[in-house]
Amino acid sequence: MSTPGTTPAPVQAYPLSTRVALEALGSFFIVFAGLGTALFSPAGSASTIGFAYGLALVACLISFGHVSNGYFNPAFSLAMAVAGRIKWLAAVLYIVAQTIGAILASAVLVALLKVMPAGATPEIPKLFGALANGFDSHSPSQVPMVGVLIVEIVLMAVLVAVVLGATSVRNKTTMGPIAIGLAFAVAVTITMPLSNGSLNPARATSVVFLAESWAVGQLWLFWLAPLFGAALAAAVYRSFAPARSLAAVDEPETTSAEASELDSATATAAAASTDDDDDDAALPKPVPAVPDAASSPAVADAVAPEAAPKNSDAQDFFDSKGK
Repeated sequence: MSTPGTTPAPVQAYPLSTRVALEALGSFFIVFAGLGTALFSPAGSASTIGFAYGLALVACLISFGHVSNGYFNPAFSLAMAVAGRIKWLAAVLYIVAQTIGAILASAVLVALLKVMPAGATPEIPKLFGALANGFDSHSPSQVPMVGVLIVEIVLMAVLVAVVLGATSVRNKTTMGPIAIGLAFAVAVTITMPLSNGSLNPARATSVVFLAESWAVGQLWLFWLAPLFGAALAAAVYRSFAPARSLAAVDEPETTSAEASELDSATATAAAASTDDDDDDAALPKPVPAVPDAASSPAVADAVAPEAAPKNSDAQDFFDSKGK
């Protein structure tokens, strides 16, 4: 807590290494939750898997989102850089960390499958091939490449608009993480029957090395489309949003508690200033001193009474005769 009447110390940014590590951790948890639900949930429907991704994203946003502003998805990190929210170096490191975290999530799932009873699960390449993102004959609904490309671009652009709006400094709501997570859950649910649900290049990469050979050949679309949609939405947003100072780029966002503390300190300072004004108003006002007429001829002429006219000789004659 800051002392009333003093300026609170500025919030310091977290070290870059900490932010990169948390981006990897968040990506690991989100991909692990989504793929784990698809693998082990008995009712692994599109909505169930989509909301597993969304709820995991909400948890990570609430816990770590204020630290790095990368939001655990390469497309979101690119959008934050284009929008001027984070620096480009940080965005590149975030994307690398997010991809590594997603691959580690798939590796842990493979380790879990290895210790399950024999015959309980199908072969690893076939199993992860069913989870890999694809188009044409590898799409669950046989959607052609152009259709998947359009859906990925449009939905990612909408998601980035939601993220940028929910995390704007002008948005005073505390429901931003829930809004982002719900939007992501709905978007993944839409794409599940079309391309096995992606909208996350790191998630798309995490399974291709364990799936059948065709998955690597189609991975390019699930990087190109989300990144293009994210960059496009961020560029449009930045053209309309007020420009932010470069000094504020890559800084952690002020939490609601910190904002309340700042507002409290400001209100206290304002109240102290008002009290001083009231005390001054209660004191008697000093009476302005009247200038000395002798020291200021102009003032003397203004304040001195009009001098009596001199008597003429005729007036003296009549006055003296009447006495």
